[in-house]
Amino acid sequence: MLNPNNDRLDYGQILAPPAGYYLDFAVGTTYSLDLDALVGACLALGLSEETDSELMNNPVCLLEALRSTGDKVALFCEGGQIAMPNHVTPLYILLEKMVFSVKTAKKRGIAAFPSFHPKFWLIRYRNKDGDLLYRVIILSRNLTFDRSWDVTYYMDGRISEETSEKNEPICDFLRYLMIQLPSDENGKEKAKSIRAMIRELPNVVFEPAEKEFYDFEFIPNGIKRQTGDIYRFNVTPLFQDTFHEIFIMSPFISGGIIRDFNDRNSKSPIEDSRYMLITREMSLGRLKLEDVSRFKIFTMRDAVIDGETAISEDAQEIQKQDIHAKVYMIRKYSNSDLYLGSLNASYNAVHGNVEFMIRLRAKNRYLNMDKLTAALFGSEKDGSDNPFQEVTLQNAIIVEEDDRINALNAVIKSINRSNAKDYVKQDDDEYYSISVHFGDCDTKEYHISMRPLLSRRSEDFGENVLFSRLMMTQLSEFYVLSVSDGEQMVERVLIIPTDGLPEDREKAVVSSVVSNRDCFYRYIAFLLGDDAILSILEVNTAAGDANGTYSRQSYHVPALYEKMLQTAALAPERFKGIEYLIKTISEDGIIPEDFKKLYETFKKAVRING
Repeated sequence: MLNPNNDRLDYGQILAPPAGYYLDFAVGTTYSLDLDALVGACLALGLSEETDSELMNNPVCLLEALRSTGDKVALFCEGGQIAMPNHVTPLYILLEKMVFSVKTAKKRGIAAFPSFHPKFWLIRYRNKDGDLLYRVIILSRNLTFDRSWDVTYYMDGRISEETSEKNEPICDFLRYLMIQLPSDENGKEKAKSIRAMIRELPNVVFEPAEKEFYDFEFIPNGIKRQTGDIYRFNVTPLFQDTFHEIFIMSPFISGGIIRDFNDRNSKSPIEDSRYMLITREMSLGRLKLEDVSRFKIFTMRDAVIDGETAISEDAQEIQKQDIHAKVYMIRKYSNSDLYLGSLNASYNAVHGNVEFMIRLRAKNRYLNMDKLTAALFGSEKDGSDNPFQEVTLQNAIIVEEDDRINALNAVIKSINRSNAKDYVKQDDDEYYSISVHFGDCDTKEYHISMRPLLSRRSEDFGENVLFSRLMMTQLSEFYVLSVSDGEQMVERVLIIPTDGLPEDREKAVVSSVVSNRDCFYRYIAFLLGDDAILSILEVNTAAGDANGTYSRQSYHVPALYEKMLQTAALAPERFKGIEYLIKTISEDGIIPEDFKKLYETFKKAVRING
């Protein structure tokens, strides 16, 4: 189940609705976020496409993916950890209603701010008969394009008549997330959908699909229970029980946490215990010999870390890879527990961060050290197919952390917590200005600049920052913040609540994509097609250009009308997309009059409310 060569999961396939179902609502969490990756997730959730699909380059498909998921997705991330996207378009305005940043409060005993670190999805799908299907996904992977090795586990569940407390930790986690939502109309609608999930979860039965696991437990960390006390991972059996075998895979570690595992059995001796730790080479500098005296230690081989460099030396961006998975296995006698999720074996993770894990229970015959190492290391521990190498602290190459980068990130966290507010003012018929006000924050001697995500003009950071002469499609709640100490620079995207945004922004974005009748018909053909890919191929063929640069030749309109008849009978919910398009397009002459008349007839037939 953990063989990196055979047991691979695709993020997009996990998110995509099962056959016969469509997305009803999804709650996701991530520490760091790449907005391009979120667009890919919307393709999977809304169009059942892969996250790296070629449709990422098709504005019509992107518009439909973002339109169909905008009101159905709430994604929470650590404030100040949104990466600068590679391909920014005005369509990213539609992401604003999905993304919410979390600002954790200071905790006693934690030097830095605790991190919002869970990687989690809870998705509710629905079929045409109204039946619901839930999917819970626990990951170690952030919603980014990072190449590191991660682990994922998911289960499906259906509503039953019986109630259970098994999902109460998820309900408490959702309640915590609801507190992070803004009080505006969008936040209220998202909260309403999350409350509906909380009401249903006591009756949802999740079941592991694998025969190896006979039970499971959801374990948040660092949030309140409904009863008032705090979920703490350090009181679980993983951190309390003695054991015969302990397996830890964690990219980031603290010596004290590892030493607790190393010394635990000395309090109640168990003979012939086995200890294994897999971590990153850069983390070994945090350990002393006495922390790991019983452990065998492994790191990823350089040939694997630099694998992409070896394969493609001419690549413009060389991305190294290392482990990012968080896996714990503890066995005592005939029982084994496997813990998967977001929690590193570090002090801040265990005692400070908000995390989410799952405990999977199995018998020794299914899950033990030998089976895990055979899956991870291959047929031979020293074989060429083993991605890991055994190391000792004496011969390990210690890679020091970059304290300057950490300091720059701390500045971004400080600015992110300064309760910034901005205000939009319309200067004339075409241009707008934005005034951003920041509260107290520690910026020291750093050079800091910022700009709206959709504008290229930067301004120096200060208590008040003014951006002028912005077009409507450049207005956004996303801002790019650049912090430099003169030699190093960190760039992140911040979310700043904004007052006075014009209501017609979304219409302007849609009109920029659906800018003529040809494009309008392409969108309609896409909405009515039985399959997203087939629709695009049909559209490209009709336009006479397989490369996607469409000609302006006219379409065979009766064929579209025939599709509308089929859709009205078999999939009337697709007319919601047409309704959105007709309401949103602001330019005159884009929607043909004969199409408007026909659509009004279909609209009454499928009972779409205005």
